[in-house]
Amino acid sequence: MKKIVALTMIGMLVLVAVPAKAAKVWDDMSWWGNTGAKPEPVADSQGRSGYWWWPKEAASNNDDSELWGNRGIVYSQWQKPAPPAPPAPTPPPPAPPVQKRTAPVFNHVLFDFDKAILKPEGKAVVDEVIAYMKKYPTDKITIEGHCCNIGTDEYNMGLGQRRADAVKKYMAENGIDASRITTISYGESRPAVPNDTPANRKLNRRAVFVITIGN
Repeated sequence: MKKIVALTMIGMLVLVAVPAKAAKVWDDMSWWGNTGAKPEPVADSQGRSGYWWWPKEAASNNDDSELWGNRGIVYSQWQKPAPPAPPAPTPPPPAPPVQKRTAPVFNHVLFDFDKAILKPEGKAVVDEVIAYMKKYPTDKITIEGHCCNIGTDEYNMGLGQRRADAVKKYMAENGIDASRITTISYGESRPAVPNDTPANRKLNRRAVFVITIGN
């Protein structure tokens, strides 16, 4: 009898000493509802803190046998997994670069010797300026009157002013507000080319346009 009791105790000690295979923790069954099987758990209709779960469509997972062998009621604080975050909105395309305008350069208006009368070819140049000023109504313009070196400085200052004023008058008569036009005379003080030949002096009897870009 003593021998039997001793053997029994030794057997029990051996069983205790052999490490047991790690088992799934069954205290919290909420993992069931997140395996992917459908439909998902539903709250208990009696108000109890649990979820009924009778999945009909298996999820493709390696441990599905446990799931299907134990479907039933899950007494746990099961929470439906949050849906994946929506993709970040596509950023708007960058704004096109602002094209900064530069002041145009127009041809000079040439005058005959000691004259301040616009010739047909001169009017053609001014017509281009008028069209530009109508397209950009915030821009302003300065008209410079110039002369060759024949005559006194005082006389040429007056002649240059008459030439600039003649261009302004033509522009105003053709739809450009006079408040947008400034005139100034430089007489013979700013020649475009040296006054050393008759051909060069013709080029210095002129009106010049200077555009100021508006907003």
